[in-house]
Amino acid sequence: MKLDSFGNAHVAHVDSFEGVLHYSFWDRKLHKWFTTDVSKGGAFCTLVLDSKQHPHISTPAGTGVMHSYWDGTKWQTQFANVHARVINYFTSITLDAKDNPSITFYEEAGAGENWGRLRIVVWNGSYWDLKTVDSDHGSGKFNSMATDSKGYQEIAYGNVEYAVSGDGGHNVSLRYARFNGQTWVPEILERTDTSKWSVNMVLDSKDVPHITYTDVSNHLIKYATQKAGNWVFEAVDTIALQAYPDRNGIALDNQGEPYISYYDAGAGTLKVAHRVNGKWLTELVDRDFAGYTSSIQVSSDEVFLIYSDEPGTQLKFARRSLLPPVPPPPGKPQTAAK
Repeated sequence: MKLDSFGNAHVAHVDSFEGVLHYSFWDRKLHKWFTTDVSKGGAFCTLVLDSKQHPHISTPAGTGVMHSYWDGTKWQTQFANVHARVINYFTSITLDAKDNPSITFYEEAGAGENWGRLRIVVWNGSYWDLKTVDSDHGSGKFNSMATDSKGYQEIAYGNVEYAVSGDGGHNVSLRYARFNGQTWVPEILERTDTSKWSVNMVLDSKDVPHITYTDVSNHLIKYATQKAGNWVFEAVDTIALQAYPDRNGIALDNQGEPYISYYDAGAGTLKVAHRVNGKWLTELVDRDFAGYTSSIQVSSDEVFLIYSDEPGTQLKFARRSLLPPVPPPPGKPQTAAK
């Protein structure tokens, strides 16, 4: 989900039963949703808005990735064929200053012996330019990309591969890659014996990354950012069980403070966490096993959430004022809203 400059919400979602990519639009003035079909097929979609506030969507598409976008009149599609055998799980899309898309994807099975690597295709106005970001086996399954103020892409992602060439080592880790204008520079942020799932990230106005992810074995929702050039990590909350393949949500308010949405598959609850005076506070948003693959956005005055219901057949939409409700004066009953 993304909010446009007018406060309207744009959502890309896939009907997993029918295999149809949908686009939904929430009109802020009318307080009404409008939904249309975009294309057949696709999964693990990601959406971004261009300079005209038009949506662009990326999805895996067999041997390549699909770019679907609204040109102001109708939906258009571009197919970037990278000749992979299997492209699966999450994609991520960003746009440059000319609204040209870049799409990251997890190449589960590539040409020849290549498998499990993070790759990117960039539309340069004439053709798709293909690059490998991280060739270590298992890299990129949960990828999330943003573009910095210089127009360079930055990607947070997990590596999920435990065994490495039988040497007893492992690749499993939280990773981050930056494009420096010439090449990709990956780094390992947190290497432990536990997988890092549900990765999502945003950049703030100073190009500082803010990352949320799930530490699977320890049942932790975590947050990572940089302070004075050093990576710092915080435990946000514990969960009973992680969902798979899920993605946490993250957004920043006007002060650059993070809001994180996450689903506890064991308790069947959707929560939102945000920091107040340096401490994480959690809110229960929904229960009864609703909350899978949530996406969160923060405007100047509201918090917005979109997520799946319990059967996974419908989307649910929730929002609240950015400021917590003001308690009534002592001794004065609070009147219920009508």
